[in-house]
Amino acid sequence: MSRRSKNHHYVPKFLQKQFLAEGHSDKVWYSERSDENGSFCEPYLKHIDKAFYKSNFYTVSDADGELSDRVEREFYGKLDNYLGGILQSIISDLNDGKPPVFEGEPLCSLLQAVIDMLWRTPEAFEKYDDEELGRNCVAEALAELSQLPSDDPRNQERRETEVAQNDPDALKRMGREVRVRAATTEMSPEFRSVLSDFIPRWGVISTNHAYILSSSMIYFSGPLLNEKSCIFMPISPKHALLLCRDPKNEIPLRIDVASEKVRQINENAARKSKQIASHSQKLIESITRKKAVCVGPITGRVESSAER
Repeated sequence: MSRRSKNHHYVPKFLQKQFLAEGHSDKVWYSERSDENGSFCEPYLKHIDKAFYKSNFYTVSDADGELSDRVEREFYGKLDNYLGGILQSIISDLNDGKPPVFEGEPLCSLLQAVIDMLWRTPEAFEKYDDEELGRNCVAEALAELSQLPSDDPRNQERRETEVAQNDPDALKRMGREVRVRAATTEMSPEFRSVLSDFIPRWGVISTNHAYILSSSMIYFSGPLLNEKSCIFMPISPKHALLLCRDPKNEIPLRIDVASEKVRQINENAARKSKQIASHSQKLIESITRKKAVCVGPITGRVESSAER
C-alpha cells in the first residue's frame, strides 16, 4: 500500500513555480499573517514544498474508517494536471502576442477548474472552523437519533455520536469531511448557468510592475450577479486570467493593465489573504511594508491526533 500524503497544497506547486524568486529554482519570497496581531511577517525565502499547504487539509475517511488521501490524489491531482498542462502554453502564447481563445467544452473545463481552485483555499471556508462544522453535524444527527424507540438498532449509533460530541479530534474529522465534500461537489446547474456568461480575457503587465501570488488565488470585482463583475486569477508575475461578461464583444482578448491598477490588485489580494508570495523581494517588501530576512518564523506547531 502506498504511503498516504499529508501535506496538501491549496496553492499548487505548478502555480508557485511561475512565481519563483529571482535566481532560485525552488523558492518564493513569502510572508504570512501572524496569529497574534494579523499583520504580515518579514518576508523570507521559502521552499515551495513548504509554502501554501496544510497538513491533512483534504484528508477524508474511507468506508472502513481509515484516513485517505484520495481527494488530494484523484480530485486535486487531476485538477493540477489539467491546469499545469495548459498554463505554460497560455503564457507562451501571450508572450508571443497570441492571446488564447477558449470556447465550447474547453471553456467549460476552464470555468470548472477556476471554481475548483477558488474552493480549495482556506479563505473559501474561513468563516467555518472544522470543529464547529463537526459539532453542527453531531447536533443535527442527535436531534434525529433522539427520536428513536429504545429497541431501535440505531441507538448504538446514537451512543457513539454522543461520545463524539465531547471529542474535539472526532469533531474536526467530521467537519473536515463536510468541508472537503462541499469544496469538491460539482457546480449546480444554476451556478453553471451564471458562469456561462463569463468569457476569458487576459490581463498582461508590460511595465516593471508585477502580480503577487496569494493564498486566495482568485478574486472577485463585485458580486457575481453584477453585470460588471469580473473573476481575476494571476497565473504569473506578468499575466492574469480574467473572466468577465462581454455580450457585445467589446473587451479585447489582451488587456494591458496599468501600473496603478496592478497595485490595487496586489493590495486587495494581500488584504483578503493569509499568505502571499512573489518572485520579487522588492515587491513583497513593498506590499508587507517590511524588510526581508534570511530565515522565517518558527511556529513550533504540533499535529493533533485528528491530523495524523
